[in-house]
Amino acid sequence: MRHQGTDRYFGIEAALRDLLRDVVRDELRYLREEIIVWIQTREPPAPPKKSIPDELLTVGQVAHALQVVPGTVRSWIQSGALRSSRPGIGAQPGRTYRIRRKDLDAFVAASEGRLALSGGPGAMPPCSVGKSDGSPRRGDEVT
Repeated sequence: MRHQGTDRYFGIEAALRDLLRDVVRDELRYLREEIIVWIQTREPPAPPKKSIPDELLTVGQVAHALQVVPGTVRSWIQSGALRSSRPGIGAQPGRTYRIRRKDLDAFVAASEGRLALSGGPGAMPPCSVGKSDGSPRRGDEVT
């Protein structure tokens, strides 16, 4: 058996829920219109900053730019294909490598030249492909 007051309670609750839904919907509609106006009046994005030839990049930044893993960049550095420096304190070299933007640009230009001459991806910079049989090495990304 139901109490007589519970029907009234559920009726009030449903009415409050409907009222709240309508208020929130109206508020969101105005907010949506304000956002659309703000987006339309916004200035166009600033042009990308020009690269400075003497800008020093980390191994991670170079790896991200070339879409390779940082270990590949380090192996290019160790093989001498990519010039880098190890800035440190005093006469001792530091622990991390830094690559000048102009050296990276030269490396990419030379790599593209090797690709164009060979006519295929087999002339990629050193250590960017798997084993000699074509299978990927452990730790290499397979796409």
